[in-house]
Amino acid sequence: MKAVYHGSSTLTSQNTSRRKLLLSLADKLYNWCGSIKIQTVSEHPIIVVCISDTHSSQPEVPKGDLLLHAGDLTQAGSFKELQDQLDWLNTQSHKYKVVIGGNHDLLLDPVFTDSFPERIYQKSGSCRSDLKWGNVIYLEKGSIKLDFANGRSLSIYGSPLTPQFGNWAFQHPPIRDVWTNVIPKGIDILLTHGPPKCHLDLGGKGDPYLTKELYRTRPSLVVFGHLHASRGQEVVVFDGIQAAYDGIMMGEKGFPSLAVMALLSLHHKAIGLLGMGRGAFRTKSTRLINAAIVGDRGDMRPRDGISVTL
Repeated sequence: MKAVYHGSSTLTSQNTSRRKLLLSLADKLYNWCGSIKIQTVSEHPIIVVCISDTHSSQPEVPKGDLLLHAGDLTQAGSFKELQDQLDWLNTQSHKYKVVIGGNHDLLLDPVFTDSFPERIYQKSGSCRSDLKWGNVIYLEKGSIKLDFANGRSLSIYGSPLTPQFGNWAFQHPPIRDVWTNVIPKGIDILLTHGPPKCHLDLGGKGDPYLTKELYRTRPSLVVFGHLHASRGQEVVVFDGIQAAYDGIMMGEKGFPSLAVMALLSLHHKAIGLLGMGRGAFRTKSTRLINAAIVGDRGDMRPRDGISVTL
């Protein structure tokens, strides 16, 4: 009887076990660091309402100063669907209403409509140029600065791009970096359709290049959607601890980064004993919101918008 060599499967099993151990220890260490304090709200607050992935629904929207829609206004991307959503948005009382497209908003992507004319029918009176935007501000890989009555201003950068999954609008091959050095420095709010990797992204389905760009720009607020089941919000500080943790979660870093994470965590704990929280040390915190309105498959009931105060 021939001997069977199990060396390869043994190594694979060992690597899998090491990976599970690494992830478990990183999670424990990250949680041990504790929650992050949000910066004190300005004495002149601005209420920002966040929605995404309405998919032609018209949910209840909280009152506020600024309404953000992170794309997928429609289900099929037709002119009628888009115009109905724009008409609905224009009835909202917010001083500013800013939207971007999503992968379902086919008509908004001229590259898609030129490449796949059979997917979206355009005729005179129902082309992209015929949409009546009213006072809705549309961003497509661009930025705007908004001034408010209380004397404050907010700068917003918006982009509809997401890694390709199927054949939809505003998508790019997952290996392509469309984010590095793209977001202008000093931006207060980033509005993007898809999530950054490791953050409210259904277990790692976000864009890793977007995550790395957040370390460079560190906006106060990042609003997105796309992955409905990961709706929610979190607050992070894009510092050394977060970089080590994200690197481990992405599979780019290993046990040496865990050791770095441990040393930095001890340092931050010591800072905490002196009355300073991790969020107050070195850099500001960033709030990330997956504002998907429509639920995941099996539960498509619309949910309310998410309000935050800046």
